[in-house]
Formats: sequence, C-alpha cells, structure tokens
Amino acid sequence: MAEAYVGEPLALSVDVGELLTVAAEEAGITDPAELYERFVSWTWIDAGGRR
Repeated sequence: MAEAYVGEPLALSVDVGELLTVAAEEAGITDPAELYERFVSWTWIDAGGRR
C-alpha cells in the first residue's frame, strides 16, 4: 500500500485507519486501539526509519 500512496502519507493513514475499524469488527475486537500499531502507526515512518 505504501507504494500506492507515495507522497500522500495522510491519505494512506486515513485509508488504513478505516481498514483498522473493519478488521477490528471482523475479528471481534471491541477496542480498535489494540490494532493501531499494526494498521496505522507504520504509515508515519519515513525512509530513514523515523516517525
């Protein structure tokens, strides 16, 4: 997904944030924050590995 959103980190974060909610519902997780690291936080890591 990162390749599809080159130069658009905000759009990437928004889209994966929406997917996080869907994934949480499908997995029966009541607190989507449990999936935040896996779905959203990586979108703000730059090429140097920094957030």
